[in-house]
Amino acid sequence: MKAKKFLSVAALVVLLVSVVGPASAKGKITVYPYLDTNYALISALSEEMVDFSVEIKSEDGSFVYSSGKVGSSDQFNKLFDFSKLSDGKYVAVLKGSGKTFLKDEFAVSGGKLVSEVSGKDSEELAAKVWAKDDFVFVSYLNKAYDSFNMKVEDARGNVLFESALPKDLTYSGKFDVSSLPSGTYYVSLVSGKNSSSYAIEK
Repeated sequence: MKAKKFLSVAALVVLLVSVVGPASAKGKITVYPYLDTNYALISALSEEMVDFSVEIKSEDGSFVYSSGKVGSSDQFNKLFDFSKLSDGKYVAVLKGSGKTFLKDEFAVSGGKLVSEVSGKDSEELAAKVWAKDDFVFVSYLNKAYDSFNMKVEDARGNVLFESALPKDLTYSGKFDVSSLPSGTYYVSLVSGKNSSSYAIEK
């Protein structure tokens, strides 16, 4: 199957709270449906501050899109119009220095992203928090443009950090926690009526 060409319609600007420091050569890439439209959001976050690229390939390996080198930023967020894509399976790939970091497979039918996640599970997957070395990473998809608040507590419930995060459609932040001693911490995200808490180990 040969993939038809399609138009990327917007590059989404997101705020990034960043600090320069060592991190492993890993990342995350996810393809999200954008409301009930033909558009889909591809969001990639590299945990290493080096050049990387994002590619989309069809099931037979044909290139549909290549970002080229993203540059010194460790994030990529772009909105795509899938209305002219042929039905079938595709893969979004995060690459750096010739190595594939991560893949996210997805399917297109009728010019739309086919999503197997709906309802409550979809809301849970819209926000992600994870820790690596001396950094905490926060990423979310904010379809309703609600306010996000972030709070970090230690194991005793003491609040160590609290801040409002941007109302942007997407956000990817990297926070330096190197000054914290080893232990268990809890990161809470609150948006509208939804809240979630994540335990991280340092």
